[in-house]
Amino acid sequence: MRKIVFNGKEFLRKTKRGVQRYAYELIIDIDKYLEGYDAELIVPYINENIPKFKNIKVKAYGGWLPYKGWQYLGYQYYVWKEKALGICLSADIAPLFYSGIVAIHDMRFNREKDEYKTFKEFLINRYKLYTCYLAAKNAEHLITVSEYQKNEIIKYYGIDKEKISVIYSACDHLRYIDLDENKFKIKYKDILNKDFYFFLGGREKNKNIKWVIEVAKRNKNSLFVMAGPSLDAFNLEDKDASIDNIDNLIHVGFITDEEIAFFMKHCKAFIFPSIYEGFGLPPLEALYFGAKVLCSNASCLPEIYKNYVAYFDPYNYDVNLDKLLESKVDDPKSIFDIYSFEIGAKSLYKLIIDHLNNLNEVKDGEI
Repeated sequence: MRKIVFNGKEFLRKTKRGVQRYAYELIIDIDKYLEGYDAELIVPYINENIPKFKNIKVKAYGGWLPYKGWQYLGYQYYVWKEKALGICLSADIAPLFYSGIVAIHDMRFNREKDEYKTFKEFLINRYKLYTCYLAAKNAEHLITVSEYQKNEIIKYYGIDKEKISVIYSACDHLRYIDLDENKFKIKYKDILNKDFYFFLGGREKNKNIKWVIEVAKRNKNSLFVMAGPSLDAFNLEDKDASIDNIDNLIHVGFITDEEIAFFMKHCKAFIFPSIYEGFGLPPLEALYFGAKVLCSNASCLPEIYKNYVAYFDPYNYDVNLDKLLESKVDDPKSIFDIYSFEIGAKSLYKLIIDHLNNLNEVKDGEI
């Protein structure tokens, strides 16, 4: 039977954002279904961040290659050499030249292809476009994280819809967080003295940090706490936006998962003004910790969050936050029956077996 080879590069990272977390958790959960299969996790080197698997063998290969290019050279060569079914679930979007199952999380670089400001940005954009195009065209099957993104892939690449499967993201991993609230109540006592809105995200244009800044300016009596990368080198698209001289906005920088959980548990509401997402994981994490969520109504977000959150227009800075908080929403507990890595792993397993056996459907009772 054909060998299964997972791209394990994301397992080497100590910290994981949404895309890396997706690959990591799905592979961990699928391990229990692979008894009797020849399955490997290929990495350029082995370190302490790689967990112990029951059925997936971990193998180091190609460590002499440049780390950033490993997935395009070492990983793909190994898959080709072994005549294996390659599985790549992260943003590395291999295979470029050899077929397999690959995840494409969003089409951001296609949407922004004419919005570059410098020659360097132009080169990065075209590189991302080319690698994504090759992966989409050469893969045996594509995975993406929402129906919205499935339609985006079809629109940009003309891929047959039968070649694309949706496997949603999830936040099951949060149950392992051991939160010491007393420690953070002391560290952040000045913040806790006032009700605050919490934002977590990168500074990419699609994250729409400018909305947080502009809404903070218009709501002087409310406190806004932002977490994420430094804004000293603010993204070029929003050069005019600045957090300087905004007394009711605090940027706490990169924080731990434990601190994120703390802020989500204690905030007045979690705000998510993104204008484009593949899935948009932070609101799900906020709901897990019991936060109210005020969410953009753009891209895939209404599909993912249905009536579990209150929505706003991410281009409207004059939003009434108090009125939004009064919006009637569904009990968030039921959303976790929809999104879980356990469900995702079962879907991925069926997809893999389908390709290994060249069948249209997995026989009933295999799981």
